[in-house]
Amino acid sequence: MSGIELFQIWLIAFFTLALFSFLYKDNPVYRIVEHIFAGLTAGYQVGLIWDTVILQKLWDPMISGTWWLFIPGVLGFLMFTRLTQKFSWASRISLAFVMGVTAGIFIISQLHGLVLPQMQNTMVAPSEVIRKLENKSTNNLGELTILDPDTVLNTESNLLDTTVTLDSTSSEVLTTTDTTLTDTSASMAENETDTITYPYLHSESELSIYEEVNRKGNETITLTARFVDTLELGALEFYAPSFKIRKLGTTTDQEIVKANVYTDNGIIFTKNSDGSITVEYDYNPPDELEVGKYGLGFEVERKSIMLLLAIIIVIGVISTLIYFYFSHEHKGALGVTAKVGIWFIMISFGAHFGYTVMGRVSLLIGRVQFLVEDWVGSFSQIF
Repeated sequence: MSGIELFQIWLIAFFTLALFSFLYKDNPVYRIVEHIFAGLTAGYQVGLIWDTVILQKLWDPMISGTWWLFIPGVLGFLMFTRLTQKFSWASRISLAFVMGVTAGIFIISQLHGLVLPQMQNTMVAPSEVIRKLENKSTNNLGELTILDPDTVLNTESNLLDTTVTLDSTSSEVLTTTDTTLTDTSASMAENETDTITYPYLHSESELSIYEEVNRKGNETITLTARFVDTLELGALEFYAPSFKIRKLGTTTDQEIVKANVYTDNGIIFTKNSDGSITVEYDYNPPDELEVGKYGLGFEVERKSIMLLLAIIIVIGVISTLIYFYFSHEHKGALGVTAKVGIWFIMISFGAHFGYTVMGRVSLLIGRVQFLVEDWVGSFSQIF
C-alpha cells in the first residue's frame, strides 16, 4: 500500500469518525467537518452545472450554430435580477415560464409514471411464474437482418447460404438439437417432460430460419414459435410468451413483446390438433434499430394469477380512497371501510419507514466495514 493510499484511508476515517462524534454531542470537530462537506457539495454542484449545462447545453451549441438557444440563456440570466431590488421584477418572467413548463411536464409524467401504472396494477391481478419453458439456444428463433431502405445493400451477401425453405404444403417443423429445458416447478413428476420445437420465421408461404426486413416503413415479419406443454392449464393459469431480439456479437437482449394477464399485446395463440400451441406476432422493427444481423429468441412462462393478493390490493385501494372521502360523515359501513383504510395506510407507512431504516443501516454497515477492514487493517502498514 502506497503512502498516498494510506493518507486517503486515514483522511476518510477521520471524516467518518468526526461525523459519528455527533452521536455523543455537538462539538467543534463535527461542525468543521459538516461545513467542509457542505462547501465541497456546493462547489461540486457549481462546477457540474457550469460544465454540463452552461457549456455543453448552451454555449457550445450556440457557437456551433444553434442560435435560438440564446432565448433560454436570457431567461436564465433574468433569474439573477432577484439580487437587485430595482430589477427583481424581471425574474418573474423566468419563474412563470419555468413553473408553466414544469407543471405541464410534471402532470404528464405523473400521469404516465404513477397514476396509470397504479390503476393498471390495481385492475390487473398480479401473477407468479409456475414453470418456465426455454430453449437454451441463444438465437432459437432464427436470424433476422435489418436493412436500411435508404442505403443500397447487397442482400444476397447479407444472408447466410444455409437458408432452409420448406414447401408451403408441408407440415414439417424445424427442430433444434438443443432442447434442454429449464423446469422451475417442484410439483412436476419426474417422468413428465416439457418440449419446445424450434421456432421459425415465415413470410407469406415461405418458411425459413433466415429473413430480412426494412427498419423503416410498415414492413413487418411474422415471428412464429411452437411449444408443447405436457400439463393442461389449471384454474387462473395462463401462458406468457415473449419474443426477444439480440444484435449478433452482443450479450444484451431486447424484449420485442410479451403477453400479460389480460392482454396479448398483439400475440396470436393457436391450439393445434396435436396438442401443441403456435404463437405468432407481426414484428415491425423500430426506426431507431441499428442496421445489421440479429438473433431472435423466444420463451414462454406458465403463470398463475395470485387471486388472494389481487383481492387484498383492491380492498386496500378502495378503503384508502374512502378514508379521504370527506363529503359524508364516516359512520356505518362508510366508517368501517374508512377504518380499514387507516390500517392499510399505517401498514404502508410502516413498510416505507422500515425500507428507509434498512437503507440507512446498509450505509452504516458500509462505513463500519471500512473502518474495521481498511482503516484498522492499515495499522500493520504503519506500525
